[in-house]
Amino acid sequence: MRDNEVAALLDHAVATVELPPGLARRVVTRSRARRRRRLLLSGGAAAVVVAAGALVLPQLGPPGGEDGGTGPSAAVDVPAGIVGPDGRPVTPAQVVAVGRVGTETLVLIRREPRDGERAAGGQVAEVVVAPDAGEPRRLLDHLSYDLACVDGDVVCATVRSTGGGLGVAVARRAGGRLYVLVQAPPGRTVEVVANGVPHPLGAAPRGAVVEVVAAEPYEEVQVWASMEDGRRYQIPWAPGAVLVD
Repeated sequence: MRDNEVAALLDHAVATVELPPGLARRVVTRSRARRRRRLLLSGGAAAVVVAAGALVLPQLGPPGGEDGGTGPSAAVDVPAGIVGPDGRPVTPAQVVAVGRVGTETLVLIRREPRDGERAAGGQVAEVVVAPDAGEPRRLLDHLSYDLACVDGDVVCATVRSTGGGLGVAVARRAGGRLYVLVQAPPGRTVEVVANGVPHPLGAAPRGAVVEVVAAEPYEEVQVWASMEDGRRYQIPWAPGAVLVD
């Protein structure tokens, strides 16, 4: 099953609080590299758990070049004309992350979670893209994140339970390239590992972007956050986090 098929199934489940027939079997049996994804319903709230059968450890190698994409870029200013869910210009407090992706700027704008998401500790953003030429447009109205940890990752579960947030990551396909935009709370550094190639991004409280090489982002790309005390956890992909037009 390809990443867009997995995303579509999980998006449907999160949006409707229903499990499509055969979802667990299809995801488990077709997931590459023996990774498992499960949807859990708890108290009427949907929580997505992304399980990894084996962690891909960073390997030595250059972060750039033909096999590794390009180096990271720091967050940029929010382009003019970006509005929030209320139709008004966004304020800094509403912006979860912003970054340059090729000839576009991606902006993640905070939204109020649904009751079920809020009860499960989830956070929500909408994704707006502003091309260098043309008007801004919404790519995604509802990105539900911070609901899951990699199965068995004690650090991730502990961090999430404190209410400080895990961070958020989205991947954008544009012009035949793949870019990853990551945000993590202050006091943490982030790294993207694509097919074993590490891409250190450093601190990213407002977002940082890196171009990577991967055919299946959900399977081949991991996003890691490191805390000041040395603990490290994986930021899970949210349903719908791989963005295509």
